Amino acid sequence: MKQSVLSLILLILARSVWVSATQPNVSMARPVTHMKGVGALTSSVVVPIRTFVSTVKEGRRHLAAAAVARCVSIFAMYPVDTIKTRIQMSQGNAFNANGLYKGVVGSLFGQVPYGVLTFGSYEIYKGALISRFPEVKPIFLYAIAAVLGDVTGSGWLCPSEVVKQQLQAGMYDSTGQAVRTIWSKRGLKGFYQGYSGGLARDVPFRVAQLTSYEVTKNFYLRIKKRRGSLSDEKLELSPIEAALCGAVAGTFSSAITCPLDRIKTLLMTDSAAYGGSVASCVSKIWMDEGLSGFCQGMLPRVAYIAPSVAIFFIAYEQVQQRMS
Repeated sequence: MKQSVLSLILLILARSVWVSATQPNVSMARPVTHMKGVGALTSSVVVPIRTFVSTVKEGRRHLAAAAVARCVSIFAMYPVDTIKTRIQMSQGNAFNANGLYKGVVGSLFGQVPYGVLTFGSYEIYKGALISRFPEVKPIFLYAIAAVLGDVTGSGWLCPSEVVKQQLQAGMYDSTGQAVRTIWSKRGLKGFYQGYSGGLARDVPFRVAQLTSYEVTKNFYLRIKKRRGSLSDEKLELSPIEAALCGAVAGTFSSAITCPLDRIKTLLMTDSAAYGGSVASCVSKIWMDEGLSGFCQGMLPRVAYIAPSVAIFFIAYEQVQQRMS
């Protein structure tokens, strides 16, 4: 319940920032009008739709870049992700070559729209926040934009993550079988088991990833400007530079959020055995395995995330630059 309330608050805040991104120059209060009946209903429906369409239109470069980058990075690194999931579930056949790409279609179906929603909205939130609060240090605005972006995409991601991780764990033979069985056992609720654990992992991860990437990127561009004679408008990351900045961000963010990733994995694959909540899962891991239990799977997680983030930002920067 607490997570639902928090999500609702963040979504309300996200909507206000989203609207401000498309209506930044409203300086006068509109006169009060007493619209009734059809007129009021039409206004309440049309205005949000226009706002959404104009926002997507303005942010299409970010959305397209996020879609391409997410697709490329997930497919390239999916086998490592499968091995990581098996290790976190303490399976003995973690490095078995069979089934390394099991669930990849479902993962792409969930992750690509999630990437579009998260990274596309992040850029929009970031621009709106920087414009509205120019006196605030950018790093704090990057963090807030990252939280809002991840909450925007989390509702779409969770069902595909549940299906993907149960397939990776060998619990089902196909995506169709997994979807049918989860639905028959628990209905819609079954696709959102571990949602609180996923949100508890993804929000800190995204904040760490995007803020560290922005800081690393800006630091590198300042050095690049000092060494050359390029103007601010021409300062862009090359593919190798984007990969380096992405690798730094990916290594840092994946390592510090590994305990949260293990909690999410266990809740999505065997929720009943771990009490169905983040607190009960933490307690059981601590009692059964101690501190080392929270770090299980860290090496394959870093080995998966760091190159994945590097690949993502190579594609992300290149698509944005070509569409600008």
